[in-house]
Amino acid sequence: MDIRLSGFSAIQQLVKFIERRSPKTLVACAFLMTILLGIFDLQTGVEGHFLLFYLVPIFIGSWFVSREVGVYLAFFGSLIWFAADSLGGRTYSSAWIAYWNMVTRTSVFVLFAVTQAQLRTKLNELSKLASRDLLTGLPNGHAFYQLAAKEMDRAFGLEPMTLACIDVTGFHWVNHRFGYPMGDQMVCKIAHTIKQHVPRPDLVGRMGGTSFAVLLPNVASETANFVLEGVHHALNEERRKFSHPLTFFISAIACTKAPRTVAELLHEADAQMTRMKGGKKDSLEIANVDVLPMLN
Repeated sequence: MDIRLSGFSAIQQLVKFIERRSPKTLVACAFLMTILLGIFDLQTGVEGHFLLFYLVPIFIGSWFVSREVGVYLAFFGSLIWFAADSLGGRTYSSAWIAYWNMVTRTSVFVLFAVTQAQLRTKLNELSKLASRDLLTGLPNGHAFYQLAAKEMDRAFGLEPMTLACIDVTGFHWVNHRFGYPMGDQMVCKIAHTIKQHVPRPDLVGRMGGTSFAVLLPNVASETANFVLEGVHHALNEERRKFSHPLTFFISAIACTKAPRTVAELLHEADAQMTRMKGGKKDSLEIANVDVLPMLN
C-alpha cells in the first residue's frame, strides 16, 4: 500500500513539474524527444519496435499544451518513424506496404492525440464544475482554500495579506416571506456585489450557506479597511433596494506577513466573527496581527 501511495505521489509531482513549464518549453522538449527516439530507433535496426515510446511526446503535446500541438507531433512522429524505418534497412515485399504502414501509424497517432486532448478538456470541465458553487459561480470552500494556499505560497511569508469572512443573517425571514427563489436571487446579488468591490474578484469564495470569504493578497490593514468599507457600504445599498432585514458581518484578519497556512487565517477570522455576532448589528472589524498563533 505504501509503495502504491509513493508511486502515485511521484506521478503527481511529475505532473505538477510538467504543468509548471511553459507551452513553448513543452513543445520544444516533445519535438526533441521525438527526434531522439527516431535516432535510437534507427540505431537498433529492424528488430526493435518503439510505438509506445512515440506516444509519449504526443501525449505531452496534446494533454499539456493543445490538441493542435498533439496532432502536429503525431504527424511528425510518424515521419520520424518512417525515416528511421527506411534508413534502418527494413525491406518489404512491395514498396506500397511501407507507405501503408505509415498511414496506419499516423492514424493511430492522430487518434491518440485527439482522444487525449478531448479527455483533458472534459477533465478540466468536470474539475471546474466540482470547484464552483452552482448557485453563484464563485469558488466553493475547497476551491477557495486551494486558491488562498497558492497565494500564500507565492507570498512566501514576506508580503502582507488580509482575509475577510463575510456572513449574512436574516435569510430565514426572506425565505419564509418571499420563498427560496428570492433568497437564492439575493445570495447571487450579494456574491456579485462583493466581486465588484474587491481588487481580485477571482479570490472571492462562497464557503457555504450565506458565508463568503475574500482574500486580499499584498494588502495591509489600512488598505484592507478601505476596501472592506466599500464592500460593506455596497452591501448595505443592496439591502436598501430590497428592503429586507439582512445583517452583514465582516470579520477580517490583516497580517503583516502571510501566514503558513490558510487554516490559521480562517480560524482567527471565524473566532472573531463569533464574537461580533453577539452584537447582532451590522459590523466590520479588522484585526491587525504580526504573527498568527499556530494551530495544534
